[in-house]
Amino acid sequence: MGKIKQIILIGLIILSAIACKNTQQVSGGKFKVKQELTRDKEQQYYYIFIEANRKKLLGDLHGALALYDQCLEINPDSDAAMSEISEINKIKKNYEVAEKYALLAIEKDPENKWYQLNLANLYVELSNLEKAAETYEKLHEKYINDVEITYTLANIYSYSQKFKRAIDLYNEIENITGISEQLSITKQRLYFQIGEKTKAYNEIEKLIKHYPNEPGFYGILAEMYTNDNLFSKAEENYNKLFALDSTNSIGQISVIDFYRKKMNYDKAFSMIEKVILNKNTDYSSKVRIFVSMLNTQSELKIYNEKIKESILILKNHYPNEKDTYTLHADFLIKMNLINEAKSELEYIISNFSSNVIVWEQLLSIYSFNSNFDTLFTASQTAIDSFPEHSLFYLFGGVSATRLEKTEVAIGLLEKGLKTTLNDSELIVDFFTYLGEAYYEINNYKKSDYYFDQVLQKEPDNIYVINNYSYYLSLREEKLEYAESISKKTIIAEPDNSTYLDTYAWILFKLERYHDALFYIKQAVEKGGVDSEVIVEHYGDILFMTGDEAAALEFWKLSESMGNNSEELKLKIESKKIK
Repeated sequence: MGKIKQIILIGLIILSAIACKNTQQVSGGKFKVKQELTRDKEQQYYYIFIEANRKKLLGDLHGALALYDQCLEINPDSDAAMSEISEINKIKKNYEVAEKYALLAIEKDPENKWYQLNLANLYVELSNLEKAAETYEKLHEKYINDVEITYTLANIYSYSQKFKRAIDLYNEIENITGISEQLSITKQRLYFQIGEKTKAYNEIEKLIKHYPNEPGFYGILAEMYTNDNLFSKAEENYNKLFALDSTNSIGQISVIDFYRKKMNYDKAFSMIEKVILNKNTDYSSKVRIFVSMLNTQSELKIYNEKIKESILILKNHYPNEKDTYTLHADFLIKMNLINEAKSELEYIISNFSSNVIVWEQLLSIYSFNSNFDTLFTASQTAIDSFPEHSLFYLFGGVSATRLEKTEVAIGLLEKGLKTTLNDSELIVDFFTYLGEAYYEINNYKKSDYYFDQVLQKEPDNIYVINNYSYYLSLREEKLEYAESISKKTIIAEPDNSTYLDTYAWILFKLERYHDALFYIKQAVEKGGVDSEVIVEHYGDILFMTGDEAAALEFWKLSESMGNNSEELKLKIESKKIK
């Protein structure tokens, strides 16, 4: 409804006119009192009506409404009172009552223009554009030369996507008021909507003919030709634009897109430098050029050196603007220059006001570099600055877990989870890390709860399935369930040695030793030979399938790889599993 009000702004002006009209009727004492009243009743009516208007002007709508109701008790035919009751109920958003009294007022006085406008604008406010258009059409038919009514009706049809009727009405206005930029550009847009490009071009050419020294219109025409890949005509109009105004800032920005589309990047970057140095071009427009290029992969891949050079020119020209540094940092991240980006982001945070995106980028880099000490400290600062931003709690919780501050991690993760609203992906991350953290402190009930929560939301979350099922196998709990979900991982990734090992180990715990041997062999063949844990598991499974000599060899191999577990040492010494 807000957009409709903006598009049909003239309606607000008309509403004011209604109020003024009613005030004039009161001050002049020219009420249409259709019912014969005695002199006393008539004076009583006028007094109450004026008092009602006074209360309305003072903002006492409840008091005014009560008095207007009294007016109707005295004179049930008072269309003025009905109209006022309608207006107040509209203000109070009692739309059904407002419509009822607006219609009653019109019934009593069908010729009253202001009553019709009141009803029409009520329909606009209700987003009932069909009835609004119907009411305005009646007004337009009667007041054919009223530009405000015609313009509002045209806007209603435009918003309703009845573009041809809207264009006809805009043409009516143009016949009355003459050619104007607003009308022609509005019609140009609508002609494009209905696929009549020639007429769209004609509207701008008409503006150029009428205002031959206005450079902006040549720019609009040039952009239209560019969009239709008519590059020679586009260039011709850009030349006319710059002949009139060589430093036209809008034209310079527009022609950059023209050069980019034409793939003339030498001219594009030359113009970018002119734009950076043009004092008449606002800074935000300069930034938008680079945002566009940084989000265009093909340009970034081929012209990254030119883009970097231009960003540094911007940076040198605007050393005190934060966005210059964030652009540079974004460029460095996209070019995978992580450490340089980290330095730039740290500079931004130290020298400018905080920014959620900058913090997210910096914390992500700390996490990527496994710099968990710095990540933990920085995440606390970010949380202090943005206590409602869930992601910072996640970074804090992850870093605390890696630093073996498990209780602290749980506190951060639990608190962060409470701030997470509808981001299901982020909620799953919190559940996952809480499951891991609670497992670390042997709180298996809560650990299982959070893993189960993940699998309720994402039944095929392979990472959680693998860890959860492995933890269950170590505890020798719910082994049948663990086997059923672990099987999903080897179906999804049949060459993943970790998932094959987990599945084999669950089968081992289920005493399905020969099945376990089949899968542990695959795990070893597909890279597991480099894992001391998988190699030890292979030895255990070999032992239980009767190959004790081979089992001993693999236990010794696991030990040589750095496996210092006491359990492994006992198996080697005793040559058997206890």
